[in-house]
Amino acid sequence: MTAIDPSRTLFVGIGKSAPAWYRAALPAMHLGAEWCGVRGEPPHLSFVTGLTTRALDVDELFGYDAVVLQQPRGPVWLRLIRRLQAAGVTVLFDIDDDVHAVGKHAGHTYRGVYTKAVLRDFELVMRACDGLIVSTDFLAQRYRSLNGNVWVCRNGLDLGRYALTATPDPAHVTIGWAGGTGHREAMIPWVNAVGRLMERHPHVRFMSVGEQFAGLLAPHFGAERAISVPFAELDSYPAAMAGWDIALAPAGRSNFYRAKSDLRWLEASALAVPTVADPFVYGEIEDGVTGFHAESGEQAEGVLETLLEDAALRRRAGAAAREHLLAHRTMQAMAPQWAAALTRPDELQEAS
Repeated sequence: MTAIDPSRTLFVGIGKSAPAWYRAALPAMHLGAEWCGVRGEPPHLSFVTGLTTRALDVDELFGYDAVVLQQPRGPVWLRLIRRLQAAGVTVLFDIDDDVHAVGKHAGHTYRGVYTKAVLRDFELVMRACDGLIVSTDFLAQRYRSLNGNVWVCRNGLDLGRYALTATPDPAHVTIGWAGGTGHREAMIPWVNAVGRLMERHPHVRFMSVGEQFAGLLAPHFGAERAISVPFAELDSYPAAMAGWDIALAPAGRSNFYRAKSDLRWLEASALAVPTVADPFVYGEIEDGVTGFHAESGEQAEGVLETLLEDAALRRRAGAAAREHLLAHRTMQAMAPQWAAALTRPDELQEAS
């Protein structure tokens, strides 16, 4: 695979989704590349967002040296990819989930979508592309058998979205969680732990953003202490999280979780909110310094009890987590990985 000029690359994301922002828009903007978000299938793609120098349609894809496609699948995409390659365009496949594990994950809303036929469609396209870009080492191991050209490009954050001024509430401590579908298995023991803490500490509140786990506690504690913020546009999430004092990041013991990146910790850290997290996914956290480890609801309860009683510890850990993010996990810090995947493919392949 030959080196690619990032400025001659188009990142194609899934609509206006969070993955499109984190893994198409952000790397493109930090590499001087172009990006877009699409819905549908070629040749009838709907270009719904993006930053490009041209009014895009499918034919315009042939004007780039490379395109990075986010989770394309099926024979229609496969035919387009082969046409692009025949025209000299390098095609890379970006993925940040174990799609095979989603289909086996009982609590996932979209489990039924990932049938054997759909997974075969993914595999055919992965094999056909010139390489894969993945978000974690586990995904690199998971999908290397389908394509030997695999590059790990970890997620990073843009801090502009988190430049918020939180209004302290000295009368309450708010524990929060934000995320999408598929996390019920991991969350229920931790929600139960939070409920026990709320029984003992009337000043403690719980807020969930996205999947409405706080609704499980609302019948007992009321909507003022168990607050559910529904799914909303991506731009709304930092504002909802800004009122938290502690963030939760549990994980289950399956490939679904093993494939996950640590975005939940990064987002809380951008707001200087300390995170209690399962090291199964959040191994980069330095326990007691940039966050706190807990492998079960019971362990989380003990850590949370300490944090509830020690506001200074919460502030120190939140500040340390933000400093770690600034030094190591902003998109500026992550951009060289993406640049290497495009401009030094052989070198990065050996490193991964």
